[in-house]
Amino acid sequence: MSLYYPMMLKIEGKPCTVVGGGAVAQRKVETLLEYGAVVTVISPSLTEKLKLLLENNKIHYKNKVYETGDLTGSFLVYGVTDDKVVNEKCKKEAESQNMLVNIGDSPELSDFILPAVLKRGSLIITISTEGKSPALSRKIRRQLEILYDESYDDLLETLGKIRTKALMEIPSIEYRKALFHQLVYDELDKLDKLELKRDMEELKKAMWEVYKYYTVKKGVSR
Repeated sequence: MSLYYPMMLKIEGKPCTVVGGGAVAQRKVETLLEYGAVVTVISPSLTEKLKLLLENNKIHYKNKVYETGDLTGSFLVYGVTDDKVVNEKCKKEAESQNMLVNIGDSPELSDFILPAVLKRGSLIITISTEGKSPALSRKIRRQLEILYDESYDDLLETLGKIRTKALMEIPSIEYRKALFHQLVYDELDKLDKLELKRDMEELKKAMWEVYKYYTVKKGVSR
């Protein structure tokens, strides 16, 4: 059984190659573009959506069947054609050049697999079953979508602003730890998660009041 090392990977501005032009390739391309990758698609045909992305200069395109050497310079590679031989050739070239490669529905040939993702602004929650049951990953993601609704994007922005100010204005590490703990474990837990959207403004005000307590009541110089 393969072991997977969980991590967040920065691909903004990185050259990523998708070999294949079908529906699966389209999904991979859309995700790569969402995270700022520079995407090249290699395929003799494209879906209508990929054609539209090409027309809008969102992707680079090589109108051809993949050949060894086409992956040169790639940071990430996806081999997602319906031809097993082509996908295996992608794997072999990527491996020879120390590139990370994902081969369609073949975890055994892939250096990485993609988890189910729940994204709320800067809050990103990933769920993986190490390829054993993608359907279960999707089910768990749907459950988490209820618990962590769109309000968490706004909440995280407030927490980020408070943290930035605290790092500049509260010299005591212990006070900062106490502040962050109180915000997340006390203030947030006072609210029913399912009512978070309704109570967001109230929550943000309460968090700033807690911050003021740590900068004023604790006798911290400003």
